Amino acid sequence: MHFDFTTKQSNESAAIADEYVKLGGKSSPENFKNFFDYYSNLKVIFIEQLASHSNLSVDVIARIDADYNLTHTVDPECKQRWLPMGILNNYAPALEPAHAFISSMGRLKYLNPVYLALINSGQKDLAIQWFKENEGFYHPLAVSSLKKMLGLTEKKGFISSLMEQVMEIEL
Repeated sequence: MHFDFTTKQSNESAAIADEYVKLGGKSSPENFKNFFDYYSNLKVIFIEQLASHSNLSVDVIARIDADYNLTHTVDPECKQRWLPMGILNNYAPALEPAHAFISSMGRLKYLNPVYLALINSGQKDLAIQWFKENEGFYHPLAVSSLKKMLGLTEKKGFISSLMEQVMEIEL
């Protein structure tokens, strides 16, 4: 059995994202203002649909940001997706807001995408710099996980490693 959880609005949200990409940043879709009526999950669908495009350009991202100001949204669910997408697509205006975001948020759910985007965009040194700035602020398990991601962990014994894995599962 296959469940379909799409709604008219979720389909519209994804279609607006597709239309932005199709327009190449030269203009906005006719119905782009519908976005302002969306609740957080529909905005997330929009951003995730954008991110699914391999031909996403800085021009498209800049047009969307001009229309919706997503780089400076207060919604952490949107930031978690928008800022890493900006980093991965070399959208410079997303970099400093991403830095502020990971400096004010301690949950791995929000931290991992930004750090992964930095690593995957060839900015591992910057990721390490940001991590070291915030290491004292993050939860100990976030620190442990991020250290592994950034390659900053020292070799541990089998028991220590096993205990860490058990602690991560419990979260």
